[in-house]
Amino acid sequence: MKSGCNILIAGSSHGIGRELARYYAENGHFVGGFSRGDSDFVHERYRHFSADVADATQVQHVFSQLVGTSPDVLIYCAGSKANSLALLMSAKDAEETLRSSILGAFITTRNAVRGMKRRGFGRVIYLSSVVVPLGQAGSVIYGAGKAGLEQLAFSMSREFAKDNITFNALGLSIYPSRMTQAMSEAVLDSTRSALVKAADMELDELVGAIDFFASDAARQITGQTLYFGGVR
Repeated sequence: MKSGCNILIAGSSHGIGRELARYYAENGHFVGGFSRGDSDFVHERYRHFSADVADATQVQHVFSQLVGTSPDVLIYCAGSKANSLALLMSAKDAEETLRSSILGAFITTRNAVRGMKRRGFGRVIYLSSVVVPLGQAGSVIYGAGKAGLEQLAFSMSREFAKDNITFNALGLSIYPSRMTQAMSEAVLDSTRSALVKAADMELDELVGAIDFFASDAARQITGQTLYFGGVR
């Protein structure tokens, strides 16, 4: 990734989003982040906004405050994880998961690409999961949401094929976070057993992949999903 980029991170108040906001702000980039909750991260090169990714009006308001610093790179981390077998999951939990993953990504991306198209450059990176190819029991809605992100990257890459804007997804394996802490050891062990590389991910691995997708060297790579862990 070139130095001094304007980066927008959706879902930046905690977990992976917060770690990425901290990393990029501390490494010379200008970072904006938004989520429904406040953030405890404070830095001179970081601005935080409170907004629901699935509320078009709130998201548009965030972008209206980014005039002059509209994003070169969008990293979409927002989402809620609802692990439950299909017959046990409530419709409310299912809807919440799909709203934050699919609808939120669509609304945020649509706002971001307007500025990217005008400037002739843009990189959109969605954080997906190895749950998509693994198809584990209890992950039906979460997996469907992540699969939707991958399809969004694929389809958007076709719509903007003539622009210097790329859309890609990263399928994370096991990244230590509040989300994985809530998962049982049995579920984590099941995931690890399906991976060639079963070790937990670290921040430098994720940043390395994001930096590559965001670089000029990856200008011909779009509509793709890169999985960590060597999914069997």
